[in-house]
Amino acid sequence: MLSSGGPENMTAGGAGKPADYHRPIYFSGSSDPVFTLHCTEAWGVCPLEGLQVRVPDAARPAGGTDAHLTVIDQVSGWEYDMWQVASKPVGGGTLNFSWGGKTRVDGDGLGSGATAAEYGTAAGNLRAEELASGQINHALMISVPCDSGSYVYPATKGGQSCASVGQSNTNAPPEGTRFQLTLSDTQITALNVPDWKKTLLRAMAHYGMIVGDTGSRMGIIHESSLVYTAFGQADRWVSLAKQAGAPFWAPDDVYVFNIADGVDWAHSLRVVAPCASQGRC
Repeated sequence: MLSSGGPENMTAGGAGKPADYHRPIYFSGSSDPVFTLHCTEAWGVCPLEGLQVRVPDAARPAGGTDAHLTVIDQVSGWEYDMWQVASKPVGGGTLNFSWGGKTRVDGDGLGSGATAAEYGTAAGNLRAEELASGQINHALMISVPCDSGSYVYPATKGGQSCASVGQSNTNAPPEGTRFQLTLSDTQITALNVPDWKKTLLRAMAHYGMIVGDTGSRMGIIHESSLVYTAFGQADRWVSLAKQAGAPFWAPDDVYVFNIADGVDWAHSLRVVAPCASQGRC
């Protein structure tokens, strides 16, 4: 988990660009156009195939190759998660994407198909408003480079195994693994790190971080700024970065939230038994 130097830094300012691997989540209303959902991969029966769903016309998928797009229907209570959105015509029509799934927003958030672990995309997704408020009341979702080829609750499927990319599965985390920061609130307060980072660290200590996807360095999954910029609003992640004094990295045109520094991750992370996530221990 930590062989690459600790958690990956978060960035702000890259919404819609090729490095945007974040998760935009949109909320639909009765006036939004209707789209017919079409899965393009022949992997079996796609849970979203042929469904007609209202999607805001301005909604755009994330700019990276994962091209995530999630729509929450506020009337029906269904969350529709799409992966690798390829086309979304203006005003409605057929919305093409590689694969996806759906889950209830008033349920357990499981059983969708747009992430490796088959969680709903909204599960554990960090929002700018939460970080700005100074309090995050849920576990964080994280991505890891590869997993053990297996999974534990709450995951229902594995992702990219380490063996599939020429590494050993030994000591790799199963999909669904919950990590916890073993620091008290007093210890976190005493750290010489910015307040925004202390907010993240408290969430990691109170609720933990759950592995939900593979393919990148260990990193926190957060909402794409497209949920603001696609509608002509100011980028709240950028505003937060400026307020926090996060440094600007000119080569990538992004602000950087330094996650790795200031914490002894190797000493302060532990694995939580899966029965804890199940409420059985």
